[in-house]
Amino acid sequence: GGAGKISSLAVTAVTSVLFVVGPTIASYMPRAMAGTLLLHVGTDLFLEGVYDSYKKYDYLEYAGVWLITLVMTAYGMEAALIAGVIAALSTYAFQSITYPDPIRGCMSAATLRSSYWHRNAASDNILNSDTKGRKRILVVQLQGHLFFGNVAQLTDRVKHFLKERQGTSEEAWVVIMDFSLVQGIDSSAAQAITKLCDMMHKQFLVYHCIFVTGSTDGFPCEYPLSKELRGSSPNDSLCTRNYRASEDEYTSL
Repeated sequence: GGAGKISSLAVTAVTSVLFVVGPTIASYMPRAMAGTLLLHVGTDLFLEGVYDSYKKYDYLEYAGVWLITLVMTAYGMEAALIAGVIAALSTYAFQSITYPDPIRGCMSAATLRSSYWHRNAASDNILNSDTKGRKRILVVQLQGHLFFGNVAQLTDRVKHFLKERQGTSEEAWVVIMDFSLVQGIDSSAAQAITKLCDMMHKQFLVYHCIFVTGSTDGFPCEYPLSKELRGSSPNDSLCTRNYRASEDEYTSL
């Protein structure tokens, strides 16, 4: 806890002495102390890597964590590193081929009716309107893992859907992007989604964007995507309720 030149010189001198005579001093240290330290570090690493990560990953990714743990226990660190590389590559390949298309479906709200039948007259008038109703609501349902390899395809297809509707009676006034079936988003894809949101406002004049995360925990990524999307436009909003997108999000907002 010291500060200044004197304490720095003292620490340097003690470290230099221990570097020379350290192995000799270590032979006089109680073995129980080293064993207790190793036990504490091992337990802490196990809890952090195996127990705390439960439900943070899907089953395939969590199986990779257990594979690394078992291989390290049986064969050591080097074998565990090789097993980790193989598990990571296998998981990436499997997740990529499971959902080759990041978009599960794209449709207007006119074909995606809600089961909620007790709306008030004002809500029904909005949804039945030709200028701001179901026909002007575009719903994009996403799936799988969004990463640098397929986010360009996602962006291009959303642009294509919006261009198809430009100048027609179904030109998108509201866009609902449903992330309920998305299992993971890397930082590149998260940043691309933020840019896609800005592009929809500026290039296609979309008035309102609704992002359905499907979970109260927000988007499945480390990047602060929720914060970025909230700050992109005052007309945008997030829906964190645990169900898939429907016209209910629009009428409730």
